[in-house]
Amino acid sequence: MPDRPLLLVADDYPENRKLFEIYLSRAYDVVSVATAEEAYERLGEGGFAAALLDINYQGGMTGVDLVRKIRETPELASLPTMTLTAHAGRSDRQLYIDAGFDVYLSKPVMRKEMLAAVEDLLA
Repeated sequence: MPDRPLLLVADDYPENRKLFEIYLSRAYDVVSVATAEEAYERLGEGGFAAALLDINYQGGMTGVDLVRKIRETPELASLPTMTLTAHAGRSDRQLYIDAGFDVYLSKPVMRKEMLAAVEDLLA
């Protein structure tokens, strides 16, 4: 059996991390973290196929700060990234794509929508 893609999910709400793990666990291996700083540290260990990142965390770096740092790090610069955000205003999608994310997904996230978005992200 081939290796399953490894995804990093970063969200400060434990309930969201658990829900996203449930959505993704049939097809992917998932590592979940609560902060942008922890996400960056784990990504630096390598092996991830993509990162699914919240925008707002309680204190510290934001998701935008994190994706910019990822894009500035040569070993991570090409890593596919997706927003997982409650920011769902008319201009938010373009704002986050311009910040460096590859795919934008707004909360609440439905399983089917998330799986399709991850499939597109990894394609």
